Amino acid sequence: MRNIGVVEGFFGPAWPEDKRLSYAEFMGRYGGSFYIYAPKQDPHLRKAWREVWDESYLQKLQNMKDHFKKFGIQFGVGFSPFGLGTTLSEEDKKHLESKLSILNKLGIDLLGLFFDDMPTNDHLAETQIEALKIIQKSFHQRIVFCPSYYTPDPILEKVFGKMPERYLEKIADGIPLDVSVAWTGPKVISPVIDREHLIEVTSLLKRKPFIWENLFANDGPKNCKFLKLKPFSGRSAEAFAETEAFGFNMMNQPELSKITYLASKFVLEGQEADAAFERSVRKLCSNEFSNFVLEHRLEFLEKGIDVLSEEIKQDYVKKLSAMKDPGALEIKEWLQGKYIVGSECLTD
Repeated sequence: MRNIGVVEGFFGPAWPEDKRLSYAEFMGRYGGSFYIYAPKQDPHLRKAWREVWDESYLQKLQNMKDHFKKFGIQFGVGFSPFGLGTTLSEEDKKHLESKLSILNKLGIDLLGLFFDDMPTNDHLAETQIEALKIIQKSFHQRIVFCPSYYTPDPILEKVFGKMPERYLEKIADGIPLDVSVAWTGPKVISPVIDREHLIEVTSLLKRKPFIWENLFANDGPKNCKFLKLKPFSGRSAEAFAETEAFGFNMMNQPELSKITYLASKFVLEGQEADAAFERSVRKLCSNEFSNFVLEHRLEFLEKGIDVLSEEIKQDYVKKLSAMKDPGALEIKEWLQGKYIVGSECLTD
């Protein structure tokens, strides 16, 4: 399936390199068109973006791009120029030109220009539009622009400050129509993204939105205590038709995320959500591990690690230790506390 892919854009530990690269073959086999590397833990792409990128880092990006290309998957980089201020300084203009010229020379297929989760100011839209214009002089491929306010969810204003007046209208008017605009739906993590909402958003943004899908994200000190092993509900093939693309921001567990990704693909093709989830589990997992996931997933999704007793955890760890599925190891390590993080992970 075209126009779906992965956005590795979560807080906390980034995926291991081998697990990230495994998505090239996985998406090549089961469907998908792009992978955007954008972990908020990578300082080169966010708070330390002005600093020099050494040869080893550039080689890492090159290797990832080349690997995904082998399987017909576009490889993108999520670039978040933190701290641009109310106006662009001449120094920052030079930094932007330099970094995007490098990415262009590397042959990166797709740029995510991500201004999400940053402090606000009255000239936010104007500064971001100017930054995009400078970037487009150096980078000549597809661009996905994530505005600082990417949902009407009031939590963004609570955390980052009041949205500047007509911010989204200015963004819609100020960036070219061939630049995609990311949107998470009615909420940061939206229970439902329906066709009617998407039609309204298309009118607001003056283009169909690129959906940054957070339904399965479990980063941060609260969500990390749950595994989002659940059906892709509240979406449909009819809604998908009103989008430019769906980019899935996944769980901290890359192997378990393959289950939810494939289940979501089935839903966007028209299958019912519960049936699609079970089909994905059965297709990707051994019979023993499939039965375990289907029997216990609601405990991991609704109760979470804090509510499960030590006796139950130890029993599950013992059972999972006998299974060879890589997803079984991830649940085992989650039960043992490996994926638990504190608020420090949000300071990226």
